[in-house]
Amino acid sequence: MYELSTASAHASPAMDALFAWGIAVIHAFQLVASPALTVFARAVTFLGEPWVYLAILPFVFWCVNEKRGARLGLSVLLASGIVGSLKVNLAIPRPGTIDPSVELITPPDPWSTPSGHAAGSAVLWPVLALGGRKNDDSDRAGKRAGNLACRLSVALGIPLLVGLSRVYLGVHYPTDVLFGWAIGAVFSIFVIALLPALGNLAQAGSDDPESRVNLIARIHRSIDAHRASSGGSFRSFKLALAAIAAFALNAATPGDSSMGGAVFGFALGYIFLTEKKAAASTAGDSNGARFSARSGSALQKAIRCALGLAVLAVLYVGLKKAFPGDSSPYYSLLRFIRYGLLGFWVTFGAPITFVRLGLARQE
Repeated sequence: MYELSTASAHASPAMDALFAWGIAVIHAFQLVASPALTVFARAVTFLGEPWVYLAILPFVFWCVNEKRGARLGLSVLLASGIVGSLKVNLAIPRPGTIDPSVELITPPDPWSTPSGHAAGSAVLWPVLALGGRKNDDSDRAGKRAGNLACRLSVALGIPLLVGLSRVYLGVHYPTDVLFGWAIGAVFSIFVIALLPALGNLAQAGSDDPESRVNLIARIHRSIDAHRASSGGSFRSFKLALAAIAAFALNAATPGDSSMGGAVFGFALGYIFLTEKKAAASTAGDSNGARFSARSGSALQKAIRCALGLAVLAVLYVGLKKAFPGDSSPYYSLLRFIRYGLLGFWVTFGAPITFVRLGLARQE
C-alpha cells in the first residue's frame, strides 16, 4: 500500500479521496500494460510534446498560411502559459509522488495539474485539422464528408490518445487530463468557431453601408472609417495588448518568464509583419502583405523550413549559453528576452529573410 499523507499532508480529505481515485484509475489502465503498449503510449504522448509544436508552428506560419499560423501559435503559447501558471500556483504533486510504482516514464517537472500535454494537443490538432477550412461546393458530398471525417479523427482522436497516454504512463491524474482538455477546448473553439463568426458579423451589411446591422459590424465600420480618415494604424493598440498578455503571464508565473517572452515576441513580429505605420499607409507603400506563406515551390518551402529551424536552434542554444544562469539577478529578464527573440524570429525575422533571399514573395 502507498501512503497518501506523504504527498498531501496539507490536502483536505476530499483531495485525498480524489488522489486515491486517480491512483486507482491509473492502476486500472496499467492492468493491460505491456512493453508494446508502453512503447505506443510513449509515441503518442510525444505528439503533445513542446518540441512537436516548435516544429509544426513555424512550418504552418512559413509554408501554409501566415494568418492561420499566427492564430495557432498565439493560442498554443497562451494555453501553455496558462497551464504553466496553474501548475506552479496549484502545486499539486504528480501521482508518482504518492505511488512511485505508477510512473512508467520520468516526468520533467514535479507538478501535475493541469496536463500540459492534454491542453496543448487540444489546441494544436483541432486548429490544424479544422481551422481555416472552407467548403468547396465543387466537391462531391461524399468527398466532403470523407474529408470532414478524416479531419475530425485528427482533431479529436489525437488529443484523446495523448490524454489517455498521460494517465496510462502514470504522470497525470485523470482530472489533470480533463482540466487540460478543457483549457485547450476553449482556445480551439475560439479560433475555429468564434473568430470566423465575429468576422462574419463584422462584414455584415457591407454591401449596404446605410443599413442597420449588428453592433460588431457598426464597430468595424467605425474603425475602418477612422483608419481611412486618419491614415493611421492600430499598431500601438496591438502592441499594448501583446504587452498586457505577456505581463499577465509573467505576473502569474514569477519564476518563469519564458511563455510571456514567447507570446510577446511572436505577437510583436506578426504585428510588424502585417501592420503598416501610419506614414507608410498614407504614402501608399506595399499594398499587400510583406510575406506570403503560400508562395514558392515545394523546394523553396523545404529550404525555408530548414533555414528557419536551423536559425531558431542556433538562437535557442546560443542565447542560452551566452546568457547567465538562474543564479543571476537578471535571469528572468534575459529569459524573457531569449524567448521573445525566438518568437520574433518565427513571425518577422524569418519571413523577411525568406523574401529577401527570393525563397518567398510578397502578396
